Amino acid sequence: MKQNIPELCGPRVRLRHFHHSDVAGRLALGRSPEIVHCFGGNPDGLPPYKESDARSWVERNIEHPLCWAVEVDGRLLGEARLDGLDLHDSRARLATGLYDVSQLGKGLGREVIKLVLSHAFGTIGLHRVDLRVLAFNERAIRCYRSCGFVEEGREREAARIGDVWHDDIIMGLLAAEYQAEGSQV
Repeated sequence: MKQNIPELCGPRVRLRHFHHSDVAGRLALGRSPEIVHCFGGNPDGLPPYKESDARSWVERNIEHPLCWAVEVDGRLLGEARLDGLDLHDSRARLATGLYDVSQLGKGLGREVIKLVLSHAFGTIGLHRVDLRVLAFNERAIRCYRSCGFVEEGREREAARIGDVWHDDIIMGLLAAEYQAEGSQV
């Protein structure tokens, strides 16, 4: 069931519903080998990012019950989602993607995550949010740690990129930990 998600705004980042008009913005972001690799894809020989790829991405995000378009300075930059919402166990899995390499390392991801966590722990009232990240994605791991996530485990050789196996790190954050940290964006 599609949730009615609110717009979430921080000092630099706006999280909003996706629109069909976001196809042009996603197409302009293209496909970065570095970002594809960090998501677990093989960066070798990537085909060009086509309008049909952008359209599929936007449609998938429009249909997702808890997905926001990440916008900075009026420009589409990526997505943020809460996957697998389980109201009985009061949990969800965080997934984020920023697709412009030039915008990484500026604290935008941290701002996005803090906005989503505020909604998850505040509005929805979740007890737990977790995530998975490839062990070599040190930039993302630093970001998640700065948002309060702690490493809970490791799935050894859970992802194959080309001919190389990589570990997945499982990280989690509990509502009480989030509240204790002050939780401000």
